[in-house]
Amino acid sequence: MGFEEAINRLKRQIEAYDLNILVWGPGVDSGEHFEKRRKIKQEISNCFYNADIRFSEELDLTGILPGIDQLDFPAQELWHLSACDLCVVLDTAKGAGEEIAHFVGSQHAHKLLILTHERYESSTNFPTALRKRQNQLFYSDEEYFTCNLVKQVLTRIKTIALGKLSGMKV
Repeated sequence: MGFEEAINRLKRQIEAYDLNILVWGPGVDSGEHFEKRRKIKQEISNCFYNADIRFSEELDLTGILPGIDQLDFPAQELWHLSACDLCVVLDTAKGAGEEIAHFVGSQHAHKLLILTHERYESSTNFPTALRKRQNQLFYSDEEYFTCNLVKQVLTRIKTIALGKLSGMKV
């Protein structure tokens, strides 16, 4: 078996791997940015057919964790982030930025895959400093418009799944 055949076999195993993936970002009232978030979720779902891909607002944990509805939003999000393998964050809304800022210093920070416009790549402000050591992908206007940034997201998810399949933290 050659490398190409071995890689294709691994790719099939990875795409069948059970993953829990969150997609954080702008809410339903955000127009095109919410549609981009929805598109990212759909593309991940198309590639990883055994994955459970959710928006936080779709996760109702009240049946599993009685009383969770009494917790504040950050505590509820901590449960979500703790249970996922990866959290793709479309960094185009104030709320997503606040989630990043809140969790970037946690033990789950490595699960965040932050999608940020390239115009912020060389910024020297506080939000940029918080994100600097994280898994961050920068995209151009064209990549955002055509949704080509999803290819990078899918490659990152495949690498995470390969790590889990191999027993390694990636």
